This record gives sequence, structure tokens and C-alpha cells, in this order.
Amino acid sequence: MKRLLTILGFTWAAICLLVVLIVFPGLDSFSRQLSKLSFMRVNPTMSGGDTARSIVYVDYTLYIHEPVFDALIGESAKGFIQLDWEWNDSIPVAVKDTIDYDMDDQIDFIIGIDPSSNQVDLIPIQPLVTEITNEARIENGWIVRVGLINEKKIKASQ
Repeated sequence: MKRLLTILGFTWAAICLLVVLIVFPGLDSFSRQLSKLSFMRVNPTMSGGDTARSIVYVDYTLYIHEPVFDALIGESAKGFIQLDWEWNDSIPVAVKDTIDYDMDDQIDFIIGIDPSSNQVDLIPIQPLVTEITNEARIENGWIVRVGLINEKKIKASQ
């Protein structure tokens, strides 16, 4: 009986080794195919959320994403909104935009970028806007994440 179990164990290990050797070279294409399935989606914390609207200016285009309050279950109390600036031809001297992220016809914050000094300034107008959480200069523009407080969580706790 002990000999039979040993033979079965070695056979099982050999089969597993063969499966790994056969599957390993195809893992990259397998993962690409898996990522194309309809239910697969990039987490909004990584992508910045879906683009809500874009504003085209002479020198650049501003993409305003939807607010992200991502949590394991439900929504978190703190989140962010991502703004992407994409330069058209050349880098502008300075950029200053007023942002109404929730589209309630009230300015939520003013954000300015000075590309020559790599300085990003935020002037919060509404109390739900906190601070700049992340910023990055990219090849043809800038990406900034502005911290937000979840209004739904404030109302729920009161």
C-alpha cells in the first residue's frame, strides 16, 4: 500500500510539472484574453475613474473624471477627483482653471499649474475639497488628484 501511494504521489507531481511547463509560456496571452472579458474592469483608484467631461482650450484639453470614493464594501468617507491636462502643441506658460466637479453651477475649487516651476496650487472653495493628494507631470500634460470628502457619508453620520 505504501509503495502504491508513493507511485501515485510521484505520478501526480510529474503531471503537475508537465502542466506547469505547458501553461507557463502561454500565461501572458492567457492573462490578456482574461482581461478582455466583459466583467473585468480596472479599479477606479488606479485609473482615476471614468471621464465625466472634457473642456477644450486653445493650448490644452482638460479632462475631469468622476469622483472616486472606492472602498471594499460601499463607499469610503474620503476620495478624490482626477484632473488630466493634455497639452496640444507646446507647454503653456501657466494654467489656472475653475472646477465645478459636481456640476451644481458653483465653483468647487480653483487649481493652477506652473509648468516652468512644476508647482501646482489649489484654492478650495467648497468645504468638501481638501488638498492635492497626488500630482504627476507626464509627457504631454499633467495629472492631479484632489482629495474630497464624501458628502453622503457626512449626511449619513448626522
